[in-house]
Amino acid sequence: MDKSYRIKMENRLNSNTLTVEYVISCIAKYESKINELAYKEKQYRNCSYCNNYKLDLDKMISYRQPFIDFLMKDYHMTLDDIKDSISKVKEKNIPTKNVCDQIRDIIVSGTYLIE
Repeated sequence: MDKSYRIKMENRLNSNTLTVEYVISCIAKYESKINELAYKEKQYRNCSYCNNYKLDLDKMISYRQPFIDFLMKDYHMTLDDIKDSISKVKEKNIPTKNVCDQIRDIIVSGTYLIE
């Protein structure tokens, strides 16, 4: 992540200020993993002894859900808008897992400001 971008993000997160860009970047971080798990789950769906992908997929989807709910409720974005925005995220702006966890905790707690 770009240093100036990271510093600006940290300052905003310390004051519980969220932007659409931060939330979409968090979703983008996990999108490829979710797609991969969904593909494997579908591929091994009929193989009961080798399909452990469903549990992992459900965990990832439940982790991602607060981000999507936030965008749909507070920014009135549709799923198509969210998917389109995810495809435009630059790789260098994707935050670390700790930052995503921090943003998720802010959303779940409900104590955030919208910028």
